[in-house]
Amino acid sequence: MKSWIGVAVAATLCGIVINATAAEPTGAQAGTQSGAQAQFAQLGKLVGKWEAPLSDGKTIVDTFQPFAFGTAILAEEWVGGEQVTSTVFYLVGDQLWADHYCDYKNQPRYVAKASSDPTIIELGFRDATNLDQHPAHFHSTTWHLVDAQHMTQDWQVEGGKKGASTVHLQFMRKT
Repeated sequence: MKSWIGVAVAATLCGIVINATAAEPTGAQAGTQSGAQAQFAQLGKLVGKWEAPLSDGKTIVDTFQPFAFGTAILAEEWVGGEQVTSTVFYLVGDQLWADHYCDYKNQPRYVAKASSDPTIIELGFRDATNLDQHPAHFHSTTWHLVDAQHMTQDWQVEGGKKGASTVHLQFMRKT
């Protein structure tokens, strides 16, 4: 009987060691982040409220908050107390994606481009819905996370009657 108990204890301990070894993080789990994971982490630093002046004297307010247990970040834009856009940022494999629900009445979707500068997040056009009915859209955007209190966003507009243009916003953290 003693030998049977010894075998059971040894097998249990062996199983614990095997399971513990299998659970050890490797690659991205061990602290090495992919470029997309690093970009997503940078966006996580934006959580809070940001404001930028508009050319018409109004102020645009951006808010950022994580949701879905931190697997996504919701960015909302408000002007004059009215919500005008929402963007959801999330990881798909080794890519950072963003779905933008726009005041142009369409929904462009973006994928982040690789960047050697961790303060730059450049989102390129992936596809969109409702462009056939509402062709003016934000085709791409580049965000520069200047420091913990300042950020710029450049939004490239395409498909409009006036041709291509860029909307430049200079944000300052409020909370």
